Amino acid sequence: MTKLTLTLFLVMLLSACTTSRYSHKHDSAPTRPPTLLELEDATVTTEKVGRGNSPYSIKGIRYVPKKNRKVFSQTGTASWYGRKFHGHLTSNGEIYNMYQMSAAHKTLPLPSFVKVTNLANNKSTIVRVNDRGPFYEDRIIDLSYAAAYKIGVYDTGTAKVQLEVVFPESVETVSKPVPKQIANVDNLTQTQNFHVKISGIESIEHAEEVGKGLSIMLNQTYSSVQSNNEVALLFGPFDNQDAAENFSNQLSDVNYNKSIIKNVLP
Repeated sequence: MTKLTLTLFLVMLLSACTTSRYSHKHDSAPTRPPTLLELEDATVTTEKVGRGNSPYSIKGIRYVPKKNRKVFSQTGTASWYGRKFHGHLTSNGEIYNMYQMSAAHKTLPLPSFVKVTNLANNKSTIVRVNDRGPFYEDRIIDLSYAAAYKIGVYDTGTAKVQLEVVFPESVETVSKPVPKQIANVDNLTQTQNFHVKISGIESIEHAEEVGKGLSIMLNQTYSSVQSNNEVALLFGPFDNQDAAENFSNQLSDVNYNKSIIKNVLP
């Protein structure tokens, strides 16, 4: 491929990304919640300041990004962005993934690492800033869907937050969810009561991914189980059948209609 052909190809690719970014008229959330792995903080590393740091203008307002990373804090409103921008270019030339811990800021150097704390519930996470925005006067940061989900901004749409730039030598671990143990159906039948079962899952790995997401979204413990050739999820235990049926109805609301009540009393 000649240098001219390659250049034209890249121009066409970038143009396609820019145009298709608005194929969704309105932004929206994905069809599944983040997994526990996706909810882990961004890993703070030492990176050079890269693309997307030149002065720019949006809606007649000129923004001048900071050239160097320094101690910085800010309090204001956070919002989030999701499917409309998923898979398209960020301001520093990376691909936006709504399941990664990332964010957009108007002037911080790209990339930067920021601890974001929701002041309404004191939940925090660390994100990697790799995009520009949000371009509303009353908002200071646009969180990825996963980051907004983790600290409760997704629940309310926007929230008052505090930002603090963090550096590799000063970062502290923000709470991370603990994965569940993989269990065996035969052992569970010795100790548990009612469970809600989702069966027909293709593998333990897939069961773990589904289970982690649903447990966070619906606030219920689960076990990935395997018996003979069957892989399934058991949610619970529940004290009685009514409680189990109520949870089964919640699963139906998020399109898991094949769950059944399973009494595993010994």
